[in-house]
Amino acid sequence: MDRHISMIRKYFINALPLTLVAMLLTAVTVLAASGTTDAPGAPGSASSYTLEDIYQRLVNGTAASQSTFSEPSVAPGTGSMHALNDIYSLIPDAGNDVNGAQGSKTFNIPDGIYRSKSASCNDSDLIAANIRHGVNIFGVTGIYEGLGWVLHTTTEERRDLLSVDIVSATDAWAVGFNGHIYHYNGSRWSLHTTTPQGSDLTSIDMVSATDGWAVGDESNIYHYNGSNWSLVTGVPNHGILYSINMLNATDGWAMGPSRYAYHYNGSGWSVHTIAGEETSIIKSIDMVSATDGWAVGYYGHIYHYNGSSWSLHSTIAEETDLNSVTMVSATDGWAMGNTGLIYHYNGSNWSRHSYTPQGKTLWSVAMLNATEGWAAGEQGNIYHYEGAIWKLHSTKGS
Repeated sequence: MDRHISMIRKYFINALPLTLVAMLLTAVTVLAASGTTDAPGAPGSASSYTLEDIYQRLVNGTAASQSTFSEPSVAPGTGSMHALNDIYSLIPDAGNDVNGAQGSKTFNIPDGIYRSKSASCNDSDLIAANIRHGVNIFGVTGIYEGLGWVLHTTTEERRDLLSVDIVSATDAWAVGFNGHIYHYNGSRWSLHTTTPQGSDLTSIDMVSATDGWAVGDESNIYHYNGSNWSLVTGVPNHGILYSINMLNATDGWAMGPSRYAYHYNGSGWSVHTIAGEETSIIKSIDMVSATDGWAVGYYGHIYHYNGSSWSLHSTIAEETDLNSVTMVSATDGWAMGNTGLIYHYNGSNWSRHSYTPQGKTLWSVAMLNATEGWAAGEQGNIYHYEGAIWKLHSTKGS
């Protein structure tokens, strides 16, 4: 008996290590299948946001601070806590639109998570015609030129127009080649009449809505009486008249041919001879008063009227042809001509003021006051004066 017991004990002791190894391997296999064998730590044990922090951030934009983990007192979805499903329901779709006030530059975007990396502005007014020419806004390149000069009308006859004058916002006149006279009635331009002679008309000046004058070829002078334009007879022909300027209904001047100036005194036109040997074709005239006037023409000649006679006042150094003159006052005036040269009068002398960068001929100038004016010239170039310099405002044409 003792011998059998000893053998059993010996066999059990020898087999014990294999049994323990088998048991340990079984335990490791179970643990490996269920996860790490490390002891679990508290999530975000250093610092983290809670689900409630995330929920309130999505709903109200409330800022939160990270905190150390603490064991929840109740199960998720019970009490005052919000579950993951609650948080998911707050996440907006990637395609949601955020609409702002019409025409507003800024608007509030609701707090939330947005999965799109870009934003777009949709507005029915965001079209090329509403955006300045050449400016690109959100991918739309503008074609609007309303900040400059735009073509208003092309006459059916397509005759060249040489002069325009405005009576009011609803009453304007223009004249040109072949004796064409056009009228603007506040909405459209239309051919009003053609002079019987059909001669070119170079300048027009309206005294009022019922009193106007126009001049042109062969010293022709036409008068408007409120309904019709008629040729003034008995005026000597010394050549083409390029410019007319009426001070009022009974006092005005017209000029053009060398050495001659035409004066209207309320009853008729008379011819005056310009003093001095260096006379030339005169392109433009502007009267300050009945005793003070200026005219410019070829070779840089500038003429002055002192109340009794016209005489050559000065010749600009460049001797370029001058095409237009306008006087702001007796001590402030402007003259312009070929190659973009601009001259200014300071009350005693005419001096070169500037030269347009484009170097294009300037045909006409008009001043609103001492600090603002406009000039137009070759190839549709239009210049604006704002009290210091003349600069290109816009270009129309090729």
